[in-house]
Amino acid sequence: MFPTEAAWVGAALSAFDAEALSPLLNVGASTRTFRTEIQPWIHEEIVAPLEARGVRVVHLDLKEGDGVDIAADILSDEGLARAKAVGARALTLCNILEHVVDPADLARRAQALVAPGGILVVTGPRSYPHHRDPIDTMFRPTPQEMAALFSGCEVLLAEELATGSYRDQVRARPWLLLRPLFRLPFPFLGWAKWKRSMGRLYWLFNPYLVSCVVLRTPRD
Repeated sequence: MFPTEAAWVGAALSAFDAEALSPLLNVGASTRTFRTEIQPWIHEEIVAPLEARGVRVVHLDLKEGDGVDIAADILSDEGLARAKAVGARALTLCNILEHVVDPADLARRAQALVAPGGILVVTGPRSYPHHRDPIDTMFRPTPQEMAALFSGCEVLLAEELATGSYRDQVRARPWLLLRPLFRLPFPFLGWAKWKRSMGRLYWLFNPYLVSCVVLRTPRD
């Protein structure tokens, strides 16, 4: 998650009363270390303000770890049932849709975890390089296409954010350019990897974009 994206999510959630959000299920939360040290803006912009308002945030991830409240796969019926027991009034689903084979199925299951009239905050890349975790299907929806995955939901907010570029990363770590430069003359050594490496150069001159939506689930 980008700092700009985290700030957007935090601001979007701040528009709702704490009672309308608690408990909030954070799907794909990763560990406490990830949220507070590797990407500390997640805690600073989203989690800490929610907790300060008395919102109970329940962190769900595929893997067990410090700071993971529920280790479950909501794409399985057993995992879905465990997550549903939280009784979530709100849910965040950030940067996950591109990492599953069937994003529509994930959207349907995530929506089922939230009470009628509840809040869904969903984000994901609109323009961003291939990144495996463990897969990347290159699903890059517009905000409107993302919202359409959630049947019957009211769209409260939909926005496309610019969140920096590859140029920012290269400025901080110039050696990143060595890999595509070395690979440039040798596409025959691995066509797929060559294309990914060369494709990344597009974002030297174009911004990363993230689709962000806030939805309300049907009330009945």
